[in-house]
Amino acid sequence: MVQACLGVEIEVPPSGEICNTTGSAQVNYEFSTDVVPGEHIVTFRGYYPKSARDNYVGAAMRNAGVTNWTIVPRSNPAADYPSDFDVISFDAKWMKAAIGALEDHPAVKRVTVQRFVQRSIKYIDEEDCGSSDCLYSGWRNHRARALHSLRQTKQTSYNSRKLLRTVPRQITSVLRADVLWALGVTGEGIRVAVFDTGLARHHPHFSGVQERTDWTGEQSADDALGHGTFVAGVIASQKHCLGLAPNALLHIFRVFTDNQVSYTSWFLDAFNYAIMRKIDVLNLSIGGPDFMDHPFVDKVWELSANKVIMVSAIGNDGPLYGTLNNPADQMDVIGVAVSASTTEWPGSPPAG
Repeated sequence: MVQACLGVEIEVPPSGEICNTTGSAQVNYEFSTDVVPGEHIVTFRGYYPKSARDNYVGAAMRNAGVTNWTIVPRSNPAADYPSDFDVISFDAKWMKAAIGALEDHPAVKRVTVQRFVQRSIKYIDEEDCGSSDCLYSGWRNHRARALHSLRQTKQTSYNSRKLLRTVPRQITSVLRADVLWALGVTGEGIRVAVFDTGLARHHPHFSGVQERTDWTGEQSADDALGHGTFVAGVIASQKHCLGLAPNALLHIFRVFTDNQVSYTSWFLDAFNYAIMRKIDVLNLSIGGPDFMDHPFVDKVWELSANKVIMVSAIGNDGPLYGTLNNPADQMDVIGVAVSASTTEWPGSPPAG
């Protein structure tokens, strides 16, 4: 069985242990996003306790004569801390009056719609690419023809698939992580937050997990999909297949449900908590088109201002112009895009 993330392929042994090795399948992502009817995010100009936020919202609603409204309760690890936002629900007939009153309040910075995103993962055997079942099959066929032509003219040229089969199976060995380990660079003492689908409590490959938090309301931080486990393994697995930083301190944030649904407000609360926990590196192996989701974008900038290094997926919708994803297209974020079908091995002729 093979699983993959961002085009990097891994093999899952029969025992079920996830290993960061190469395989023959590839993953493609699809995102759908939309607004949540009747829900708006009220962003404040500072962090306030719940009682103060309730008073601000209540005063604005009374001034506008809005009677049918609700502050949506949020039960998560950040609930007891001051926050810079609330989620408000009101009927459509009150929308204009309510938004106007909230925007006029001196403590309110912005009012925006609440959004949700749903991620779907599609596994594809690379040998099958080019069929109607493959995403971007036209581009893949075009590239396959180009590589065939290149190999005819340069017999010393090899594609990355053939080269990967000739090198050690451990990705950490391929990327020469052992050189850094020999220098003492193992991630020791670095707090890394993994925003994904969770991680099992007693997974045998991890001993550096500091906490597991659930932001979905499903009352579990376990990973039912495998994606979050793989990402955590690439970062800091300590058994069977070492991660790139095996001594890093992992903070697991489950921000996607088992159905791979998430909401802007979940990310905002989780980001605030990451800042409070003094996270050093935040890995977000997702990316989407919501570059106009202002609270999310603003919070990414706040993370950077608090010395949190964000690493995020980019290019899952590529390779066409305009398909780079938020938040990795922001200048303060490290965007990572890699595909075994397009990456050339060092020393091989440059692609293109």
